[in-house]
Formats: sequence, structure tokens, C-alpha cells
Amino acid sequence: MILNGGTHTDDSLAQPETLNGLVDRFRGNLEAAAIITVDQSGSIVTRTYPEIAEDISRLAVGLTRSGLGDGKMVMLWAENCAEWVITYLASAVAGSVVIPLDDQMSAAELSTVVRHCRPACVFTSVRHLPVLDACDAYTDHCFLLDGDQADAPSWRKLCADDLTDRIPDSGNERVASLLYTSGTTGPPKAVPLTHANLMSNVRDLIGANLISSEDRVLVPLPLHHAYPATVGMLTTLARGAALILPSGISGPELTTAANRARATVLLGVPRLYAEMVSSIEATVASSGYAVRALFPLLMGACIVLRRGLGIRAGRLLFRRIHRRVGTELRILASGGARLEPALARKLEAMGWEVFTGYGLTETSPVVTFNKPGRKRLGSQGVPLTGVELDFEKTGDEPYGEILVKGPNVFSGYRDNDAATRSAFTPTGWFRTGDLGYLDRDGYLHVVGRKKELIVLADGKNVSPEEVEQVYEASPFIHEAAVLERNGKLVALIVPEDEAVRQRGAMREEALLRDQVQKAMQTLPSHQRIAEYRLTRRSLPRTRLGKLRRHLLPDIFETEAQAVPTPPPAELNAEDKRLLQSPTVNAAWLWLQRRFPGITINSSPQLDLGIDSLKWVAISSELEEELGVVLSAEALSRVLTIRDLLCAIGAAPRESHITGEPGAGRTDRYLLTPGPPLRVFRWLLLTLNRLVMHGCFRLRVRGSDRLPSEGPFVITPNHASYLDPLAVAAALPHRLLAGTCWAGWARTMHKGPVFRAVSRATRVFPVDPDQDLGGGVRLGALALRDGRILVWFPEGRRSPDGNVQQFQRGIGVLLQENPVRAVPVRVHGSFEAWPANRLLPRLLRPITVVFGRPQTVDRLLERGEGDGEPAKISNALERCVKRLTL
Repeated sequence: MILNGGTHTDDSLAQPETLNGLVDRFRGNLEAAAIITVDQSGSIVTRTYPEIAEDISRLAVGLTRSGLGDGKMVMLWAENCAEWVITYLASAVAGSVVIPLDDQMSAAELSTVVRHCRPACVFTSVRHLPVLDACDAYTDHCFLLDGDQADAPSWRKLCADDLTDRIPDSGNERVASLLYTSGTTGPPKAVPLTHANLMSNVRDLIGANLISSEDRVLVPLPLHHAYPATVGMLTTLARGAALILPSGISGPELTTAANRARATVLLGVPRLYAEMVSSIEATVASSGYAVRALFPLLMGACIVLRRGLGIRAGRLLFRRIHRRVGTELRILASGGARLEPALARKLEAMGWEVFTGYGLTETSPVVTFNKPGRKRLGSQGVPLTGVELDFEKTGDEPYGEILVKGPNVFSGYRDNDAATRSAFTPTGWFRTGDLGYLDRDGYLHVVGRKKELIVLADGKNVSPEEVEQVYEASPFIHEAAVLERNGKLVALIVPEDEAVRQRGAMREEALLRDQVQKAMQTLPSHQRIAEYRLTRRSLPRTRLGKLRRHLLPDIFETEAQAVPTPPPAELNAEDKRLLQSPTVNAAWLWLQRRFPGITINSSPQLDLGIDSLKWVAISSELEEELGVVLSAEALSRVLTIRDLLCAIGAAPRESHITGEPGAGRTDRYLLTPGPPLRVFRWLLLTLNRLVMHGCFRLRVRGSDRLPSEGPFVITPNHASYLDPLAVAAALPHRLLAGTCWAGWARTMHKGPVFRAVSRATRVFPVDPDQDLGGGVRLGALALRDGRILVWFPEGRRSPDGNVQQFQRGIGVLLQENPVRAVPVRVHGSFEAWPANRLLPRLLRPITVVFGRPQTVDRLLERGEGDGEPAKISNALERCVKRLTL
């Protein structure tokens, strides 16, 4: 199928054919602002169109007189600044081939590029001079954009004093720029783009009237990429609008620039917008109950009004957010990767207008985009003027590889004939390497990258980006990368540290496992990962946020070795100040003896395997050795050894803590409630029995096996929220009166209603993420008081209904308090109310089966594992699994 983008508009025909013609227009733009730079303090420097036209012309003449025009390679390696823009345009006007490079390029990458293009001239910044020298890229013509040094003069030294020379415009087919691809799947390739390639994009973007000459376009992205260079820099200047360059890409730097320079348009990438929405939602989550409840309602109303009536109510309803992000900001343009429709809808609901498109470096870069008045979120828009699309399909798939023809398409890679041949079909279509299709209205939909598509052993195709987005939807997962290993899907997971700290870091690995399993439930079987590995390293990405997938297999294998990172040659200044404290230094030395090979950046959870119960032992040892008392709250925020040392430095000190765990503590959840709560309790338990028998046809087996009195522990499986209700309804009245329950603090003790219910029914709080040791101590107090304790050893609901591994907490509790344990199996609760369902299914039968009481000695004989707590837990798990219907 072939689709042609149509014909030029009158406005686009008026645009120049070369960058020389574009610059010629600058002088006639009176005193309008061309480039606005905003530094970190918010100070603004504005360059007008006549000013930059003068600088561009003088530098272009200087390049020509120095023999650096007429096809010579000019390398541009510096951060975004007004001088960068001037140098780029002057080089193109002089007939040079400008080579913009990533400001953060490594020395090895730079050496590869320099050997390939051999630049005759280099424009750079002071901080890059040592690297250039080491890479033999320091030519006789090296100029600084940010100052003067003895060995490299300012770029102004190259500018001509007069403009008597006229530089001829040698046509639009000459190469204007040589761009190196980002190398997401392999080594970068050199892409030459002509004046005609670039200006074809500029003409059509202007012809669509996306922006006007009154707009101010904020471009935080590095200009060495084709997307910000063409769409952000060239199109903005060709339209006569103002280009805003912020001091950086952090949230404060962007909002400062947007507000100080009164930005109306922001040019970004999906990850930037995802972070922006995440920050807004985090602020809402930390606000009061009214704000948290009202926000999703307003968002839903704005989406309905926008999609149904075209009313953009978000600017009014979310005006505080607009004041924070940018008072005059109205358009968010996204490129570089696919913007998820759900994210686009959120941005639109908040009052911004979102525009997306699709393209590659080789297509200058835009192929399609969503034009004003023809926008369809979820698609990549319609082709540009003169651009044709076709699709090369294989098999019965509804999509195929996207093929492109048009004035924006390059002619071939420089000095790489093999890559050029494979990039084009015999009939001259450029193979994008992306998979997509056209809908019935001619809108392009991109479904994945052909080279990145994973083909599993059973022949199933998997788009890794599609799967990664499901995992990254979790607030506890910062990044996810899916790859293939031995015919199976595997993944690298990077935790969201601050969210984990807020939740409680003691069970970080278990928490993330839960999140991964929850995500997998929403995916078809062939898209579920067979294995994943956690890492604290940021995944390798390009400056526009694309994963460099060819580097992922090595990272996955490195993480598998579980070898601690080698100790740094020396600690940084902050670490040294921290270790000046005698207590902290003593703790650091003790930790090095206790865990050989650790570094100050090691993760106790991920690198050392310290779970919540081991934290109890570690904190006790630190107390014994150093007299340092660490609170559960402090330990719950520890993600690295550095965090632990900071907590030790801030902790109170005592010589020794005497008495048994929990001694002297009276917890109101273990006391007999007063008369009002006893009546409330009776009503709750009676209602529960009626509901469980009437709505779920509860059946009970083996209740005659229960001991006649406490203390003993009941250990049910946990597949549903209905499990504790079923066990309570199954227990005889004579035992129920003296029963205490271990309940998750974040549900059973959240809010006044749940706290009242917990107080009445003796449900005490257990927080496995922040203070599991405290829950174990409360359980021990209940048993020592002769009570019956219900403890769910899995620690969480089963994601699939099967009995999960029992955690060591029950083993520690029974080891220290050797009472009898009664295994219990609840059947049917998962089918009645699984974890992924909002409401239960009524009339699904539930059966509670009580097993024979087990002594601790017998459990130790039958269990397996490392240490007595593990053996006790393992034996109980086996007992529960054997309790069939």
C-alpha cells in the first residue's frame, strides 16, 4: 500500500530551498527575539534576528576565507547555546558539512567519529579540550564557543571584519550536515543530509501552522539530534519565532526557563512528559484527602469534555499546575519515541495540546505528524507533503516494515556501501526498520522496531517496548528492559528508589517481585517474562531516551554473577565527611568485616540478601557492638550502605537494651476491648458468619482437630481478601473469643474505620516492609498471654491461587515461642475474589480445612532449609499444601 502526503500549501512554497535562503530572511525580521538563553539563576540573554544574522554572516565569510568552506568537515561538539546555533548555520551557509556531536559523547566514541570524518575544523567548549587532545581531534583550526584559551581562540577570532565577500548559494543538493545515528542496536552510522532534505521538513511543518511568529519554543533537547535540530531549531527560526534554550533538562531548570521566557511551546520526548506527569501525580498523592479524591474526577471530566465537545477545561481547572510548569505554555510536541496514548490523554486533560509524529535521522527526521485540525492521539499522524509510505509484510501479520520515499530521505550512509544497500529496496524505498500500518483514514501506527522484535522459540513475536510499558506502570519500577535469552523473555528491572523508601525498603526484593507478578497477570502468556534481574544501574539510553538494546545482554549477564562492585579507589568528599564520625567509622569497619567486599554503594537487599528478619539481627548486632539504636522507620529507608551509615550517624546511642523483646510494651490491640467495642465485635463476627455462609456457602472440615485452648498458632494460606473472613467464620465460638490476628498495617490500620475494626477484633499491625520484627514481637506477646494467633505465613496474597513460599517470620516466631501450629488451607477463595478483581464473585463456594496440630520439634524434623526458622517455615508450607478437599 502506498500513501502520498499530498501537495504543498501556498505558505510552504514561499519558504527558501536552502539554509542560505533561510538566513537571508533573518535581517528583515526587525528586532524580534531569535534566541533566548536562560541560565540556572533565571537570568535571560536575548539575541535578535538581525544580531544573529550578522554573526552568522561574519563567521561564514571567515570560514570561507580560511579554506574551511566548500565541503570541508566542521565538527561541532558543545552543549546547547546561542553560539552553537550560530556556528551550525554559518557552517551550512559557507558550504561546509557541519557534524554536530553528542555533548556527552565518551572519548572512545569521539575517537571513532574523528577517525571516520577527519574534521578540518572543530568548534567546542573549554571542558572538552583535554578529551579532544587525547583523541587526536585537536586540529590547527579549533575554536571555543565559550571563551578564549592560549591553545584555542574564541570562535569570534574566525569571524570576518567585513562582509565584502559574497558566498554563493551552490544549491539545495549539497550536504549540509553529517549526523551520526544514536546506535541503539549497534555502532553508529554517518547520515548525510542535504539542504533539500532539511528544508523539505521545515517547509511542511511551517505550512501546517503548528506555530506562529509570536510563539516562543522551549527546546531542552540536545541539538545534535535531528529531531530538535530540524523541528526545534530550524523550523522555529524559519517561522520567525523565538528559540528558548534552558540551562538544563531538570524539572526546576525547565520550569524556570518556561516561566521566565514565557514559553508557549515545549519540544520534548516521551520520557520527559512521563516524568512531568509523574511529578504532578506525586504532588497530588502527598496532598490532602480532598485533593486526592477530586483529582481523578477532574481528570476524567476534562477527558470527556476534550474528546466529546472539544472544550479544553484543563487550563482552568488545573491552573495551579500551569502556573508551576509554565503560565503561557499551551503546546507540547513529542518525538524521538512513541508517546503512549494514555500519557497523551493525561496531558491533554490537564489543558495542553499534544502533537506527536514519527521519523528517523535518515528522514531529516519527520515522516508523519499529527497536524492541527487533523490530530489523532495514539497514531503518529499523516505523511508530510511529498512523502510516500509503503509496507513490506511477511506472513499474516496486519503490519509490516515501514518503507519511505520523499524529498526528506537521505541518499545513503557515508563510506558504508553495505549498510546503504541493506537500507534501501531495489526500487529505492528506504527501509525504516520499524513495523507499522495505516488505519482506514491514512494515519500511521507504529507497533515496534523490526530489529528489536523478539522471536521466541515457539515463533511468537514480542515487541519489547510494549511489554516494558506494562512493568514501568508500577510506581516502584523506574525502568524495565525486556530482552531474549535462550529463547525466553527476560528483563532487567531498575527500582524507583524513593517510592521504595516511602513504602519501606526492608522487603525491597519481595515488593518488586509482587509488582512484576501483578504486571504479568495483565499480559498474554507469550509476553510474560521467565526471569528478571534487579539492578541499581541506570539502563543505557541515548540522549533522547531510547534504550541501547545491544548493550543489554552484557548487563544482564553481569547482574547474574552477583559480584559486588569493586571498591572505589577513594571515597568522595561527602563520604569522607560522613566517616569522620567515630561511631559511623566504627560501623563502616564492622560492616566490612561482616560483609567482605561491600562498597558504600552496595544494596543490603539486592547485593547482600538482607531481608526484613535479617535486619532485626543486624540492628541487634550493631546495638551490641556500638550501642547504636536504629528505629524501624530509619531501617525502612535504607537502600544502600551509605543510607545505613547516615542512619547510624543520626541514631541515639545506649549502652545496652535489657529485657525481652517487647518487654514493658502494652499494645492496645492485644488488650480485651471495652464494652462498646465488644458489642461492635459481636456484631462484626455475626455478620461475617452470615455473609460467608450465605454468600459463599462456607464449608468447614477438620475443626475437631483444633486444640481446646491456646496458646497455638493458626497458619492459613493467603489467596484472597476473603481468607481471614473465612477462617474467622470457620473457628468455633469457644476459640474465637481469645484469638488475635496479624494484619497488614497498610490495610487493616489505615483510617479510623479500619482501626476501629482492628481494635475490636484484636488485629494487630504487621508491616513487613518497614518493621516485620515489631510484628513478630507482638505475636510473641499474644502467645505468651495464652492466646490463639492467626498468622498468614506467605506474607502476601497469592497472584495465581497456589500456595506461595512461606516466609521465615513464622519460623522465627515458633522457634522463639515453641507452641503448636495448626496448618489451614482455604479452598475457593481465589476463585471467589482473585487479586486482580475489584469486587468478589458471589455464590462461589469456599472451604476451610484445618490440619493436625504440629509441634516445633516435628516441624524441625520434616523441614528443609538453612537454619531452624527456614526448616519450620518449609515444613508448615508442606503441611498446608497437603490439605486437599
